[in-house]
Amino acid sequence: MFRLSPRHLRVPALGPARVRRPARLRVLGALALIVFLGAVGLPARPAHAIEQSRAVFSVKCDLTHTAADDPIVFPGQPGRSHLHAFFGNGSVDADTTTSSLVDAASSCHNGMGEVDKAGYWVPGLLDSGRAVRGAPGEHRIDAYYTVLGKNLPVRPMPFGLRIVAGDAKATRPQPLQVTSYDCVRFPNGGEITDRFSVMPTCPAGSYLSARIMFPSCWDGRNLDSPNHKSHMAYPVRERCPVSHPVSLPVLSFRVRWKNVRGVSSPRLSLASGGQFSMHADFWNAWSPSVMEWLVTNCLNGTRNCANISRSEIRAPTGSFPSGDGTSSVSSGSSGGSGTATQRVAPTPTTERPRDQGARASDFAAADAAATSQPGGDNSGDSLAATGLSDRRIPLVATALLTVGIAILALARYRPRHVRR
Repeated sequence: MFRLSPRHLRVPALGPARVRRPARLRVLGALALIVFLGAVGLPARPAHAIEQSRAVFSVKCDLTHTAADDPIVFPGQPGRSHLHAFFGNGSVDADTTTSSLVDAASSCHNGMGEVDKAGYWVPGLLDSGRAVRGAPGEHRIDAYYTVLGKNLPVRPMPFGLRIVAGDAKATRPQPLQVTSYDCVRFPNGGEITDRFSVMPTCPAGSYLSARIMFPSCWDGRNLDSPNHKSHMAYPVRERCPVSHPVSLPVLSFRVRWKNVRGVSSPRLSLASGGQFSMHADFWNAWSPSVMEWLVTNCLNGTRNCANISRSEIRAPTGSFPSGDGTSSVSSGSSGGSGTATQRVAPTPTTERPRDQGARASDFAAADAAATSQPGGDNSGDSLAATGLSDRRIPLVATALLTVGIAILALARYRPRHVRR
């Protein structure tokens, strides 16, 4: 007798039919996501290159002397200024000129004093009204030259350029991205506090440090200006303003007072007044050929050249230009302005800034620029340690992510014929 198979007696369950997930689409989606993660995680550039915002070269320079001189603001007027601490070039005084810097010795480490004759100075630090003293190795600067997020290429700093950063007359907090203080682990570096607009009382096992960032957009003509600031500007949204179209390396200092440990904040002040008046001065006397080599190979070549030594630089020292080389400087009673005789052809931007202030993200990127030196003063130091930056997900990786999500969504919700 013919009997129906039990399979034919099955009654479909009430409610919606169960949909089988298309395994093939799920596998494709998973593969797309794996490829996306690989594209984001693996470097898209050759092994020798780094992200643009981390490109850097830097020098360490010891304290050379202190004096109440400032050759930029008060040229030819010895003793007219408040007390300054001078680093790098040991000859800086009220009568300094670019040619006098070239003929002097420098305290910069790793043989860089042969090619970096620049003058770097900051206001003297006072403890209960008395100048803080210490061995040169205890009072030092790290000078960082970086790119941040600015468009490449940047151009070498013109020989004889003078820049002032910060406000020596400030009586209230300045922007933290321009000047700030923090505490650093003694003796080998590593920040242990946030940044402050006033000097913190550093805990045991740490010392006081300050950071200053300089403007990096030049007007392309003047080596100085009557107020020592208007020939330079800070970038806005990573672009130089049309008034200052020439993009130069971003210079920032870390000032290290290793001899200031366990000193309460109320005892400390700057010779320029209070704690808010931190500022810094820079007079460029780098060997032009070496500066060009470092900008080309380290900054525009997106390489990390932190704490580079003279022996690593293949550019010859050459002879420094006499006087200001291709530049002529005229000084007035307030310092005057230098004018470059060969004007740099600018590359204007179409974006006009809303303000001239540096951005906090710029200083954070400068902090992340250089590579930590194990066992050295930069260990764990965000001003010298490679960190996160404004990395943008590549377009291809973004497309793969979108495709992967779409496939997984389709695999989950797309209905198929139900087998009865």
